[in-house]
Amino acid sequence: MNKRIFLPILLVMLFVLLFYALTSSEVLYSQNEGDASEDLRKSMQTYKDNYSATDISAAELSSYLDVEVCYLDGDFNVMDVSSERYRVTDKELSTLKNTLTNGTRIYISDSTEKGRSYVNICEKFGDKTVRLSLEIFSRAKVYLSMLPALIIYVCIGVLLSLILSWIVTSFVIRHVKELAINAIGNDKHINAKFVELKPIADVINLKNEHVRNAQKSKDEFISNVTHEMNTPLTSIHGFAELIASGDLPASKIKAAGKTIEAQSERLSAMIKQILNYSAIDDDMLTPYDVDLSKLTNEVLDNFEPVLKDKNITLVRDIQDGVHIMSRHERVTEILDNLVSNAIKYNKQNGKITVTVKDALLVVDDTGIGISQDELKHIFSRFYTVDKSHGENMGFGLGLPIVKKLCDKSGWKLYVDSTLGEGTTFRIDFSQ
Repeated sequence: MNKRIFLPILLVMLFVLLFYALTSSEVLYSQNEGDASEDLRKSMQTYKDNYSATDISAAELSSYLDVEVCYLDGDFNVMDVSSERYRVTDKELSTLKNTLTNGTRIYISDSTEKGRSYVNICEKFGDKTVRLSLEIFSRAKVYLSMLPALIIYVCIGVLLSLILSWIVTSFVIRHVKELAINAIGNDKHINAKFVELKPIADVINLKNEHVRNAQKSKDEFISNVTHEMNTPLTSIHGFAELIASGDLPASKIKAAGKTIEAQSERLSAMIKQILNYSAIDDDMLTPYDVDLSKLTNEVLDNFEPVLKDKNITLVRDIQDGVHIMSRHERVTEILDNLVSNAIKYNKQNGKITVTVKDALLVVDDTGIGISQDELKHIFSRFYTVDKSHGENMGFGLGLPIVKKLCDKSGWKLYVDSTLGEGTTFRIDFSQ
């Protein structure tokens, strides 16, 4: 039996039983006190009606009224008492005087017998004060009298807790386990037999969906990596095999070596990008203040030779003094990827406009553009828009890295594109 189920049920059960016992004891004590008070009122009324004008002794009055009687003079000295046990004590005198002064006639006093108390009623008749008393169990005595019953209730409570725990474990938990077992290795939607278990089934279905998506993403990633690596590896292996066989003319060995070197560098660059993409999730370094305006100008300066080769015009609209919280290398990575894409997919004699204003970065180009069907895939790993350019177009990891960096930092990334006209990327660095 599951202790984590049994113990809460037992604690709730014991709390209820204890609350019941205390409440019952208090009700019983209050009822006894109330009954005694009512009896004393009737006895005092009987005395007023029949004996107040007589000189009846305390003992005789006690036998007639079946209560204890004590007579006191004007100075509250005892004149007569039905039993010495009920003599007014010095401690009680102040209570008695205060009671008569305030007009309250009923009060409680301690008994000489342990575990018992008096309920008293007193009233003045001229120079004489009459006090009538009845002995009742004290509050502590009433509580102690409930102890044997409480012990029995506790035993019953433990037994009921065991039974309830068994019921919960056998019927409720069993169905939860069935749901979990059915979910293992099952791609189908899990349905709960009971409405109360539907939230659990929904959580399991959601978890399964995440697992399936993660597995699908992993399979796609492995497939894409294998495909991307296959081309350079095939080229390296082919030329290496020709060189090793000696069948390759000496005039072509140098070209083959350059091809092997280029493909090796391409393979190395792809591995670095893959490692960089995976490392973003584990990057816990503290961000610091970065001058976005200055850094953007520095990155754009590095692209000037490539821009001249393609005769692409670069327009800078960069506001001075724009700062963001990040890290220099991460912002550089974003700028490198966006600007390099704007160059790769641009047209000859095209134009690129880079804008930095109020924590907003905009990279706009007049390139080939992206169709609406392809737009939703551009942040997928290894996805490239223009497949016709082959290896010169990169590995399809640039934009996924940009998206991942923005998501991790809480920045908003937007993209707009028109096929044949160009593409605009916007990053809102404000959070």
